[in-house]
Amino acid sequence: MKKLIILTLLTFLFSVNAMAMKSMDHSSMEMGGVVMLQDNVVNGVKASAHLMDMQDGMGRMIMIMFTDEESGALISEGQCAIKVESPDQTLGSAQMMAMNENMFSSGVKLEQKGTYKFTVGTKLADGQKRSFNFSYVHQ
Repeated sequence: MKKLIILTLLTFLFSVNAMAMKSMDHSSMEMGGVVMLQDNVVNGVKASAHLMDMQDGMGRMIMIMFTDEESGALISEGQCAIKVESPDQTLGSAQMMAMNENMFSSGVKLEQKGTYKFTVGTKLADGQKRSFNFSYVHQ
């Protein structure tokens, strides 16, 4: 009888937790000046991006790490550029991203409130061109 009560209670708690997780917005997660953006997978390569406040108050730094989806190995060779579309739909010019500690990075200014769209074009070590898309709601 005790096992049945415990099993029923665990089932109930699991379903409540699942409903709570389903209602959360997983498009980005903020942690002390760092915002984790949604992961993006294109042709076997996973891009994990985050925005970090710059210490000088001059904007944010977007950093992107690429991994082989199958093996999980870091991809740290190639070229990467970013275009930023602001909330008023103004599209900035492409900026080359620098390689730093196995991540590509670039400074971005988020001066308007609303949704920013980041388009990241790559030609990584395998020579294949890929385009990754991320978004962030600036409040």
